[in-house]
Formats: sequence, C-alpha cells, structure tokens
Amino acid sequence: QTAPMAIHLPRVVLLGIVYIVTAVFGTLAILYTVASVLWSPRRALTKQRRDAPPSCLLDPSLGTHNYVTANGLKFHYVSSGDKTKPLMLFLHGFPEFWFSWRHQIKEFSKDYHVVAIDMRGYNETERPTKRSDYAVDILRKDIIKLVPALGHDTCILVAHDWGGVVAWAVAAKNPELVEKLIVMNCPHPRIYEMFITEGNIGQVKKSNYMYIFQLPWLPEFILQLHDYKLLYDCFQGKEMGVHNKASFPPSLVEAYKYVFSKPGALTGPINYYRSLFTRRSKYRGPLEVPTLLIWGDDDTILDKKMADMHTSVVTKLVVKHISNCSHWVQQDTPEAVNHYMREFLNS
Repeated sequence: QTAPMAIHLPRVVLLGIVYIVTAVFGTLAILYTVASVLWSPRRALTKQRRDAPPSCLLDPSLGTHNYVTANGLKFHYVSSGDKTKPLMLFLHGFPEFWFSWRHQIKEFSKDYHVVAIDMRGYNETERPTKRSDYAVDILRKDIIKLVPALGHDTCILVAHDWGGVVAWAVAAKNPELVEKLIVMNCPHPRIYEMFITEGNIGQVKKSNYMYIFQLPWLPEFILQLHDYKLLYDCFQGKEMGVHNKASFPPSLVEAYKYVFSKPGALTGPINYYRSLFTRRSKYRGPLEVPTLLIWGDDDTILDKKMADMHTSVVTKLVVKHISNCSHWVQQDTPEAVNHYMREFLNS
C-alpha cells in the first residue's frame, strides 16, 4: 500500500499557526485561572503537604527500584522477573510515571524481564532544565541507550500516550532494537498529522491543552490549583476519567499527586509539549516491526478513528479496540489489555 499523503507546511507557517492557537487558548486559560483564584483564593491555592510516598508505591510485588545511567541521564525504573529472559520495556505517558504499568508488571514478569521506567524529566529520573532537552529525537536516544544499559540487545517495546510517540520513533529509526511493538492510544505521528490536515477540527479542540502547554509557567500553576484537582479529573473525572474504578480506584490518584507535587516535577513533563513543534521528525517508508495497536474507544483526547488508519504506515499490524474504556487503557481495562498483549506476543 502507498503511504498516506499529508500536507507538509513550512516550519515557519506551522509555528505561526501554533502561536496563534496558543494565544487563543492561552487567553482562555488565563481567564479561567484568574476566575478560579478570585472565586475562592484559599481553596484554589492551598496544597496538601506530601512528604512520604503512599504505600501503593512501595508494594514489593511490583518489583525492585533501581537506577541506571543512559544517554548522559540517571533513570529510575522498577523491574521484575528473570533478567535472563527477554526484556519488556514500558514507556508511560502524561501525566503518569512507572506506576501506570502496575497491572502489566504483575502479569508479564513471569515470562519476561519487565522494566517500567520513569521517562526523562519524570518522578525520580533526572530533569534537564532546557525545553530543547525534550525533543523527540533525544527521547528516542534515551531508549536506544537504555536497552543495552539494562543488559539486553533487543526488547518488546510497550508504550502509551507520550510513550507511544517515543516508541514510534524508536521502531522507525532503530527497528533492529525492537522485536515487537505495542502502542496504546497514541497514533503514529504521520497519521495524526494527516488527520489534522484533513480538517478534523474536533481533534484540534481535543488537543487544546497542547497549545496551552506552550506557555511558560502558567500550565504548571494551573495544574497545582485546588491541590492538583486536574490530576484527579484526568483519571477519575466524568469526561476523561477511567470507567472501571475497580482497576483504578480514586484513592490511587494520591500516588500521582505525590509524584507531581515534588518541587519542579511538572516542568519536565510539560516541556515534552513545549518542544513538540520546534523540530519535526521524518518517517521514511512504512514501519516493518510487528505492531499491536490497542485503543480505548471512549478516549476524549484522541479520536478513535485514527486507530484504523494505520494499515498504510505499518506493514505488520494488529488493531484492537476496547469499548467502555478511556484514554488510560492499560489502567482502565487491564484484563483486556493483558489478553491482547499475550495473544499478540504468542502469535
């Protein structure tokens, strides 16, 4: 099949569009922030002190906590399983960290050496200060250096959301490193670009937070309001939150608040978005790595129509939709996700 055509705008035009949209959504964000603080300044600005990690992050059944240096950075990761078995490497999204893979760590550690990292700038991994340190190609190099640093030549690469952006890049430019690729609720960048340039305004609206995140300091401030209420809304709210509370009970949001309430913990993750439009990755030809794409169909961030557009950019592709499931697919419906993963890995 022929790869889909997309409109490739000159960089200066693309940046101009981004700045215009950022100005619009940024103005709305500022108005929201001012109104929220003025309406109830004490409630909006009060934050709970969190000095110790919640017990769920210390659960020994999830594996051991370790550090490794790769690509000049000290990475924190949690590992479980026999180190002589194949590596299954997990890459999380935003606003998440290694803990988002808790259901998969337990499921696959008996057959693989499972490693769930805190990605660059997240949690206990080091946090470079420049936004240019979070360009996709640098994130890709993190992974290609991590695999041998963990004692392996190849891996099963499993990724969600922003982790998926990085995983697509690794599989495209370093296919020899990836035995199989599993991506969850993250379109291939070429598909996302094509979907937007075809005039899907609904997806532009869903992505409005990406434009707000281009602004300095304001996104960090907004995310802290009302004791990190937006984190709670992401995972438990009516619009974006998980559907299956048994798999992700509201009490676990405290783990995310603990991680992102550390001093400076929000800037690194937001810098992923701030560097997103500064340099565009080039993807040549279709991807040859065997790929499983899992999609929670009730995703309010990314349109599910994109999931079925990948056959022209991935040659060996399996797509699995999960109904009654949010964007946070591996945490929302872990049984279905684990089943599809194992079915794909055994094929």
